[in-house]
Amino acid sequence: MIKRLAITSLTIASVVAAIYFAWTQPITSPVTAEATTKASSDIGQQGGTTPKTVRVVNPEPLREAGTITLTGRTAPAEQAVVASRASGIAAKRLVDIGDKVGAGDVLLVIDAPEVDQELARAKAAVEQTRARLDLARVNAGRAEALVKQGHVSEQQRDERTANERVAEADLAAAEAEVHRLAEVQGFLTVRAPFSGTVVSRAVERGDRVSANDSQPSAPLFRIARLDELRVELDIPQTEALKVRIGNAAKVSFAELPGEVFTAKVVRRAGLIDQASSTMRAELTMTNPEERIPAGLTGIVTIDIARERTPVTVPTNTLVTRDGQQKVAVAELEDGEDKVTFRKVSVGRDFGERVEIVAGLETADRVILSPNALLREGDKVAVTMATVSKANGQKTR
Repeated sequence: MIKRLAITSLTIASVVAAIYFAWTQPITSPVTAEATTKASSDIGQQGGTTPKTVRVVNPEPLREAGTITLTGRTAPAEQAVVASRASGIAAKRLVDIGDKVGAGDVLLVIDAPEVDQELARAKAAVEQTRARLDLARVNAGRAEALVKQGHVSEQQRDERTANERVAEADLAAAEAEVHRLAEVQGFLTVRAPFSGTVVSRAVERGDRVSANDSQPSAPLFRIARLDELRVELDIPQTEALKVRIGNAAKVSFAELPGEVFTAKVVRRAGLIDQASSTMRAELTMTNPEERIPAGLTGIVTIDIARERTPVTVPTNTLVTRDGQQKVAVAELEDGEDKVTFRKVSVGRDFGERVEIVAGLETADRVILSPNALLREGDKVAVTMATVSKANGQKTR
């Protein structure tokens, strides 16, 4: 009896539980479930294709004068250190510092009596050698006539002919020695190599001037041509390729306020110095009345020709992708704006804006503050930023 009651109680409890579960569950028809699934799918697709809204700006051309300003130093257009190739005593010094000289003018006369004596001895040796040559020629002529008569052997004739040739060679050597000593005697008079100004002298009357065959004497004078000046300057590597031969320039000096002198680039070294990362260049400028001294430092402004005008963009357009500096550009493709990351070459930093020397044009649409989630090829909705926002630091 007790067993039957227990089984009946369990059966009743199971039925009650089943009725309660069915009552509490929502009734979902097959049609409702299918509609719900489709709606969820549509929402997901719609969210994935919605273009991201971005603000863009156009790069602005860099409005600056096509010039570079550097420091240069003047130097003589031509200069030479004058020394002597003869030894002796300075007998006469005819010029001093600041004197104007012409090409070939005498600067110094050196007294060397031994040179005169050696030259006289060499001339006497020439006469002796010439006499021996005359005798050798007579003997050779006689031998040639006697050998035909059988009075002289052919060997004797050949010996006399050889003696004649030796005498001719000796005469040539003696005359060469005379010419050499005459040149040395000419070196006793020191002359100016070109027209210019004596800018230094290192000899006084009575000084000993020493020279030898392999090396001239110590410097005696320094001559410089100052009616035209060279302007020497070192161009930074960043500007070296912009400076070309023929570029015009203007030179000013603090010592001559208000005056500007014209110059022209005439030489470029063509080598970047590894220590200073600069390239040497030279300009020429006229120096009327030689007012400007050589060695004066001034400011040089060189006109440069730009192959293309660089542009500037706000600093918040730059991003680093794959270890390279790039900008995100909105490009129109198949009627839709898509993101393209373009590599650029960055020049100078102006604070709020940076110079882009390569990689962008003024017609490009550059995205401001590109989101880190932007990817190549993403669709975007473009909004042009105002100029004030594009130029300000607060543009994001």
